[in-house]
Amino acid sequence: MKSSILSFTGALALVLGVNGAPTSETARDLSQVAALKEAAVTARGTEARDVEKRAQHCVYVCTNTDFQGLCQNQCAQAGICYNEPDSFNDQISAIGPDSGYCRAFFDKDCQLSSGHFDFTSPGISDLRRYGDGSANDKISSWMCSDS
Repeated sequence: MKSSILSFTGALALVLGVNGAPTSETARDLSQVAALKEAAVTARGTEARDVEKRAQHCVYVCTNTDFQGLCQNQCAQAGICYNEPDSFNDQISAIGPDSGYCRAFFDKDCQLSSGHFDFTSPGISDLRRYGDGSANDKISSWMCSDS
């Protein structure tokens, strides 16, 4: 116990300066830490308020056409990418949002590299017949917007 107190006292002396009094450098470091903490709290608060303003959008997906097979109602905030779980990744044959404008992506993380398509309510009941049919069983992620 005595060695723990000595170790703590030694560490404290290093932080505060050799004579135990705070140095101007220590005071400057502490003020910088306080400023960083305040900025982080402000940034988190702004981010939280921005997310709260976004509407939540739900998309109904099914592994078979005509909204049959394994189905799930998936929800995410507007502007937030939703990655399909393994049970739906590259297996969706019908997709429909509750509202808004949505985009489906053929890659995870809403990447455009492999392709995408846009959809609105009531959705698409047969992706084999949508466009050239290449969207069937290809969806890996989606994102919706309020407008």
